[in-house]
Amino acid sequence: MNRILKIDTIARGVMAGYYGCKQKCGTEFQKWTHAVLQADEIYKGDLVIDSNELSNEGLKYVEDNKIQIV
Repeated sequence: MNRILKIDTIARGVMAGYYGCKQKCGTEFQKWTHAVLQADEIYKGDLVIDSNELSNEGLKYVEDNKIQIV
């Protein structure tokens, strides 16, 4: 269950626009699906978050939730 909760937390950050590419069109289900797929890539390490591209809010979210970044 730890993996699922971590992916959910990362996806919530994507939906909030803290990092990753937030989908701007489509249904809420499509936007959430896009965020979860990105979160899974981030969790696996296939998609790396660059700390230089994060806002202060995004960096705080990442640090608070112990999400791995470069």
